[in-house]
Amino acid sequence: MDHPLVVTDPSDRSPELIREAGELAADAGVPLRVLTVVSRDEFEADSEVLGKIAETEGTGYSLSASEYAEEVAQTAVSDLLSEFDLETETIGRAVEGDRERADAILEVAAEHDCDYIFLVGRRRSPTGKVLFGDTAQKVILNFDDYVVTLTE
Repeated sequence: MDHPLVVTDPSDRSPELIREAGELAADAGVPLRVLTVVSRDEFEADSEVLGKIAETEGTGYSLSASEYAEEVAQTAVSDLLSEFDLETETIGRAVEGDRERADAILEVAAEHDCDYIFLVGRRRSPTGKVLFGDTAQKVILNFDDYVVTLTE
């Protein structure tokens, strides 16, 4: 393992997976990239709540969707990986909808020459996969190296 990438999202930061990826990267002595991919809908919903909180505190809230995604990745790193002697890089990406999520993961993996991808998959029926797509399945089928998944 030379260039691992762990994927998280705002709703469930998948702490088990992030910690496992961090431990493996630390043991291998390699940097870990932490990617958060957020859809515009997720961002708008979270942004509305965060804006109200900031308003009551008398502060402002003005992040773009990509900046918000990177902030989520940074929070995951500080909350879950601080005990490891590990170099990390946080990356945030915004996509229009869930169907673009796998493409964003694959693009980041290609940009950073990643050889491992760690991500959470969802249990879905075959019909659900056809109708709604499946990010983990698409990544597994289109990534040439190793994919480690944790199913919810």
